[in-house]
Amino acid sequence: MKRFTHKRLSWIGASILMTMTMLGLSSMAQAAENTKPELAVTAVSTLSSTQRPEGVPSDFVVTPNGYFAASCVQTVHANEKLHKDGSIQHANGLVSKPATCSKAHYSLNGTRIEANGAISVAARRNTHPSISGWVIDTDYTSSSSIGRIVASWTVPTAPSNAGSQVIYFFPGLEQLPTVQSILQPVLGWNGYGDSAWTLASWNCCVDGTTFHSDPINVSDGDQVIGDTYSTCAAGASCSNWAIVSTDVSTGQNSTLNTDPYGSLTWVFGGVLEAYGVDTCDQYPASGTISFTNIAVYTQDGNQVASPPWGKSYPVGSQSPQCNYGIDATSSTSTLNY
Repeated sequence: MKRFTHKRLSWIGASILMTMTMLGLSSMAQAAENTKPELAVTAVSTLSSTQRPEGVPSDFVVTPNGYFAASCVQTVHANEKLHKDGSIQHANGLVSKPATCSKAHYSLNGTRIEANGAISVAARRNTHPSISGWVIDTDYTSSSSIGRIVASWTVPTAPSNAGSQVIYFFPGLEQLPTVQSILQPVLGWNGYGDSAWTLASWNCCVDGTTFHSDPINVSDGDQVIGDTYSTCAAGASCSNWAIVSTDVSTGQNSTLNTDPYGSLTWVFGGVLEAYGVDTCDQYPASGTISFTNIAVYTQDGNQVASPPWGKSYPVGSQSPQCNYGIDATSSTSTLNY
């Protein structure tokens, strides 16, 4: 009997040891997953010096919100939340504050913006015929706070001339008259120096820092849904928002849980933003993108029956001119380039 008990205890001990080992391996695997290298945002140095506004340092990176020091671009992982003060609440409940960004960033046209938001240098536009900034979009100003915008689109074909250019497409929300942030589910070409399509959710800028979710890879022809919405009860003033970028074709999504920093009234149905484009074949070869099934809801949960989309051409007369055009209905925004 004692011999049997000894064997049984030995077996139990071995089982416990094996279980602890497996748990340890699982924890290590989870830790490895949580600490896997982050994709690096495309460096300004990959663009020709003639393809960026004067004064932008070569060690900065290209984001949907302009040019930033790499240390001022922060990833917010799944199950984390970005707070208004720039702190990040982790899945385990702990809250951390990233190092304060002390460096200025540059807007799309080269305006220098200090970390505290002060504009210190007048805009300096690139004299080379190259597109760097918002090109065309549909937008309108709402008289009441917006609580949600959702839209669908298809990943276009890659540019036939795939150089160092960066292309972004997205719907989004901002504040007016003072823009504090922009919430945007973003489809990007070469956004991470990869000459490929990726999908991520972004919010900018707390103390000079811009934030994005973990990007996912997507492919030409994939169906995408971008859904930006308040997670609070209808009618409530809400600091809890989700920006969900979903590849319907694969079932993957990239989500940023965030505080929008203020009431959102500037609504974008579809935006084309580009950096380092100096020939028309550097845009996606399809030449067009359609944001469809666009639905906008007020903070009280009511759908806006007919959003009055305006057609905007920030590109102006800047070269190259690439057959830019916009077609819009209450639920679609088609951008031609």
